[in-house]
Amino acid sequence: MNLDGNIAPNLGRLPVRYAQAGAVLLALGLIAAIGDFNVFYRAYLIAYLFWVGVTLGCLALLMLQHLTGGSWSLVLRRILEAGTRTLPLMAVAALPILAGMKSLYIWARPDQTDPTIIAKHAYLNAPFFVVRMVFYFACWFALAHFLNKWSREEDRGVNLPQWIRMEALSGGGLVLFGFTMNFAAVDWVMSLEPRWYSTIYGLLLMTGMTLTAMALVLIVLIWLSERDPLSKVVTPAYFRDLGSILLMFVMLWAYLEFSQYLIIWGENLSEEIPWYLRRLQGGWGVVGLALVLLNFALPFSLLLFRHIKRRMHSLMIVATLVLVMRLVDFCWMVLPAFSDSQPVWRLVALVVLLPLGIGGLWFGYFGWQLQQMPLLPANDPRMEGVVEHAVEHG
Repeated sequence: MNLDGNIAPNLGRLPVRYAQAGAVLLALGLIAAIGDFNVFYRAYLIAYLFWVGVTLGCLALLMLQHLTGGSWSLVLRRILEAGTRTLPLMAVAALPILAGMKSLYIWARPDQTDPTIIAKHAYLNAPFFVVRMVFYFACWFALAHFLNKWSREEDRGVNLPQWIRMEALSGGGLVLFGFTMNFAAVDWVMSLEPRWYSTIYGLLLMTGMTLTAMALVLIVLIWLSERDPLSKVVTPAYFRDLGSILLMFVMLWAYLEFSQYLIIWGENLSEEIPWYLRRLQGGWGVVGLALVLLNFALPFSLLLFRHIKRRMHSLMIVATLVLVMRLVDFCWMVLPAFSDSQPVWRLVALVVLLPLGIGGLWFGYFGWQLQQMPLLPANDPRMEGVVEHAVEHG
């Protein structure tokens, strides 16, 4: 089978249009927030968690791809690499969170009298928060830099085989990624309610972010699979495998969510149960039920069927549903932490505008990066398995 692996996608002005649309939506979000920037920072945190989750999820999946070495994963590799190269954008996008720290985090406000917050002041303080965030991004930048650098060298035929170095880095890199993500989850989300704690929370957030990235990457792959060179190698059998991986992450997320709930329910401690009480009463209880049904039960049921996973359009619908519910999940985690009431119209407008705005900028930057490298790592020796798979499945 003749496979030209040196084809890079030509997206034309599409990335620019995405970025322009994102900038307009962010401007509309700023206008909608005039008069109450507290709600702006809350909605911005939700949007930021969603899109930084996509970026970091791509990094986790990329390292997992290098460790497993399966031919199914090579068709995703360039998409994942382009996703990791959006880290500079997400580092800049973190600045509004630092600017709104006192609005978001009660521990960042001066003159604290709560003994629990005072006892945690050595860790929960603004300067150390910034230092830790810089450290997290430095670690993630280093991992993404070397994985992308060696991938480019592999394309040029320099010091082959580079895949051995990428595999070795990914082993330790996943350990470092898990360590930093666990602390980032505590800093960015769990510390919104400093009296509450959960030892499983970091793993839960990391799994949710990887699930978000997997769903988005699947949608991008389906769109690119109608264009060369992916149209020559991506078969329905690949989508079946990738749909099964999406199913695995859906099940893992649900398992961790249930485990956390079961442990806290069983312990029945006054420090832990208020977190769930705020999220299971009133309208938030309805949102929680929707997460169970639409972020687990329905995708789980659909992804059990082989014919759904093999059909691009049906798989895209399931992945889109997962993406929407991942955003709802971040709303469910963040917004009940604030007891003051906000105008519903302003909150809903910002929760819609800001994720779409940051998403437009993210897709613009992602599309620009995607065009920098060929869509297939043709010099990777494992590409022979991809070609053989394509020939075998017609």
